[in-house]
Amino acid sequence: MKKLRNIHIGCSGFSYKDWKGTFYPSRIDQSEMIAYYEKFFDVVEINYTFYTMPHPYTVEGFLEKTKRLRFAVKVNRVFTHERNYSGEDLKRFLEGCKALLDSNRFICFLFQFPQSFGYSAESVDYLRRISEDFGGFQRVVEFRSRSFGRPEVYEVVESLGFSLVNVDAPKVKGVLVGPWRSVGVINYVRLHGRNRDRWHDHREAFERYDYLYSEEELKGLKEKVLSIYQGKDTYVFFNNHYRGKGAYNALRMKELFGERVSIPKGLTATFSAPLWE
Repeated sequence: MKKLRNIHIGCSGFSYKDWKGTFYPSRIDQSEMIAYYEKFFDVVEINYTFYTMPHPYTVEGFLEKTKRLRFAVKVNRVFTHERNYSGEDLKRFLEGCKALLDSNRFICFLFQFPQSFGYSAESVDYLRRISEDFGGFQRVVEFRSRSFGRPEVYEVVESLGFSLVNVDAPKVKGVLVGPWRSVGVINYVRLHGRNRDRWHDHREAFERYDYLYSEEELKGLKEKVLSIYQGKDTYVFFNNHYRGKGAYNALRMKELFGERVSIPKGLTATFSAPLWE
């Protein structure tokens, strides 16, 4: 198919040591990873900001080491999981991102709420507070609780200035998959893999995302993305990051959308089609 210029495909994070030897050259220095990543992708999701507040020096470094890469930023867990943030927390987070916010390479803030955050009047009030505090910036929201999978939620999300994150994940009890609705100014898709056995039962967090999409699954996901496209700027991020599986799937998805791509030999050798047979 002819390439659609405003569909952008990338990965949720880039600084993974276990990508060495598959996506990255084996001896690459961590400081060189982002520039190497940019050779293959034009968008990236920054996830470290969920665990620690962003530092201006780090964010400025991302911009200095790249030329065209654009960034979606996952907000810190104090805003989504702990939900007890102060005005100082908000100030610190936004100041840490200032260089990016002042550039033309910021995509949006990602608010990913846990499965324990269910739909209620109190939750809507909290979303309203978040929206007001991050007003003026593009923002998207990902719900993990299936209780948010209802039409009235989509109306609330859009009225509060969010775009809705569409999700692919294992179909396990209580987890919202999809809903494959275009809600808000942009489309935003996160693909977590389908590791049903390890979604809840895992020792290490990465085990949840240890999954390689097959070619047929990628074709199915492509059709789902097209079903919500509507000509909007559309961002698709692969979060099945273990050993670079997401990078391989993202590059294959770019090909399905008509882009010419080069796939690192390490990815091809490790995850090529024979492993799916």
